[in-house]
Amino acid sequence: MTPFRTALLGTALLAAAAAPALAQPAPGQAGPGPRGAGAMFNQFDTNKDGRVTWDEAWAVIQQRFNAADPDHDGSLTQQEMAKARLRPNATRPEGGQGPQRERMVGMMFRALDANRDGVVTLEEIRPAAEARFRAFDANGDGAVTRDEVPAPPRRQHRGTGGQPPAQQPG
Repeated sequence: MTPFRTALLGTALLAAAAAPALAQPAPGQAGPGPRGAGAMFNQFDTNKDGRVTWDEAWAVIQQRFNAADPDHDGSLTQQEMAKARLRPNATRPEGGQGPQRERMVGMMFRALDANRDGVVTLEEIRPAAEARFRAFDANGDGAVTRDEVPAPPRRQHRGTGGQPPAQQPG
């Protein structure tokens, strides 16, 4: 999976627009572990009832935002956001910054900085996170269940232009 797709999948569950809040692994979780939307669902389902409510999601977003805010001033600069890991349990070293990741962080930052003051706050994140939550809550019952989480994109075959290998006539 390309880094771009991995980053999109990692931020897709519940709060793609709240990427800085999702920047750090859940408390008590470090190093490699389960990945993808299912692993993120597990982290957001704090009471482990198989449903993620808005209150659970917002509490996790706040917790991760605070963990990504090194000076605890209640806001993230683009540099602070860039230093934070976008995917929980990412094994990439802190300094592993590629140009594609930098562009993605910049795009997310500009999208979230609603008042264009150069910092992103929880107040700016909340409307986007709420909208994303409602989008995932397909049946409108106020909770997201595993069956409402989109399946990860299928892996493309490398070296074939993204097409599966041609079948030989037989």
